[in-house]
Amino acid sequence: MTDKILPLGSVVTLKNGDNTEVMIVSRASVIEVEDGQGGTKSVYFDYGSVVIPNGMQTPDNLFFFNRENVKEVLFEGYRNEDEKAFEEHYDTWMKSAEVPKGSIK
Repeated sequence: MTDKILPLGSVVTLKNGDNTEVMIVSRASVIEVEDGQGGTKSVYFDYGSVVIPNGMQTPDNLFFFNRENVKEVLFEGYRNEDEKAFEEHYDTWMKSAEVPKGSIK
């Protein structure tokens, strides 16, 4: 797991995965998931990613996960001043989010 949110373009493998490499293409994405009672609820995930080398073939090919699911960081994406500010404030923003954090199995 990484302490700070990773920048876009970072490449990671996931815990409990098959060592597939994924590239982070979104952060703090809000999506609808099943709520276990026949309905859906909104949750956010730290990251949305695409599988390397395929990329995003369709919007349904995004895979969502959180920083605690990261097994290994293979490459860190570009960091400019805006990115550094985003990283610095991300946890504060998410603590005040009205949408709960999602989880993967």
